[in-house]
Amino acid sequence: RGDKEMDFNITRANIVMKSVRSEIMDGNLGYIRISSFEEKTAEDFKQELRNMELKRVKGLIIDLRDNGGGLVESSVQIADMLLDEGVVTYTEDRSGAKEYYKSKAGKTDLPYVILVNGGTASASEILTAAVQDHKGGKIVGTNTYGKGIIQSIEQLTNGDAVKLTIMQYFSPDGHVIHKVGIKPDVVVEALAEDTTDKQLEKAEALLQ
Repeated sequence: RGDKEMDFNITRANIVMKSVRSEIMDGNLGYIRISSFEEKTAEDFKQELRNMELKRVKGLIIDLRDNGGGLVESSVQIADMLLDEGVVTYTEDRSGAKEYYKSKAGKTDLPYVILVNGGTASASEILTAAVQDHKGGKIVGTNTYGKGIIQSIEQLTNGDAVKLTIMQYFSPDGHVIHKVGIKPDVVVEALAEDTTDKQLEKAEALLQ
């Protein structure tokens, strides 16, 4: 039996995890879940939001539960779709210098509710805090994680390393996010014995 040479074609591809998924729920409500803020998240969210607007949903639930963050720029771009012109967040460094991230005029006409929990952190909290301060939509769930700093690791001469906080993020109204988190407008606990998603149900009720 002659050996046959096998010809394998190896395809290298970048696997892009989709960070945005959506569905239309009962009662003609739109639901968009953002699992993290990646490079294409804002673009994907924009498309899903447009679809919801075209389908004339009654309202929109944006689920940021257990979203640990990602690219701040991506969360600012999404805030721009949900809010009118204004400050989304600002950073302040150790010398007190501030840098502002802003949204432009024009926002969706859909009423919306944002769902958060203890796993909502970092870039998710920046978006949530902006919506809360500007009263764009109700925040429902439990207190968020509380991560609002940028750290750098500095090498010491003896070989040790130390983490230095170089910048901190604040809400538009100047509220500290780090180690505080964001308290929802409507606190709804998610209990292990719950047979239904009580936080989601509350969001639906607010939009009906």
